[in-house]
Amino acid sequence: MTIVNTVSLHEAMNNEVKKGGKKLALFVIDEQGKQAPRNHASLLSTITKAQTLRMPIYLIEIDHAALSDGAQPVVIGGAPPVGVRTWRDYCVRGATVVKKPHISMFNPETNLDIAAEIKRLNITGAVIIGTQTNQCVKVNAVGGYVDRNNTKKFDGLNKLCKVYTCGAVLRGAEEATWKNEPNVFYYNHLEVAPRPHR
Repeated sequence: MTIVNTVSLHEAMNNEVKKGGKKLALFVIDEQGKQAPRNHASLLSTITKAQTLRMPIYLIEIDHAALSDGAQPVVIGGAPPVGVRTWRDYCVRGATVVKKPHISMFNPETNLDIAAEIKRLNITGAVIIGTQTNQCVKVNAVGGYVDRNNTKKFDGLNKLCKVYTCGAVLRGAEEATWKNEPNVFYYNHLEVAPRPHR
């Protein structure tokens, strides 16, 4: 566990990408619907930062109906294709749209094997942002149960690579309950903190 006060999330993204042999990816979790979240600017600036750093971007959506119809992962070219549920501002060119049946993207019914993708691309760190801080985001970041009877449990990204996040890019009124989990780096600032005037 690491709570980081000395640098911002965006600085950490810069630093990690510049290191030799390090590769980060951005996972946008369940930001689907027509309403912009209260922290829209923070989410959008982090997506833009990932684009600038040429990080792979994955838009993870709950969409069991599309999976029933055999939906395959889609890489966005121009306008988002029909059937993409992620809020339009986050549908950036080059992002891969991934459909999952329920909370966890590690569910075997998800239309992209995320663990295999991370290994294939040699991803060493995942920046995770999105809605339902202590539900959808938590399960994908650090794993957990996905049903009320606590019978179905999946691992999270922290079993495969480092996980980077910040309260400013998590949509939920409460603080992340999982920020002290192993292999999680939780930043207290999104951008470089302004220097005080003298």
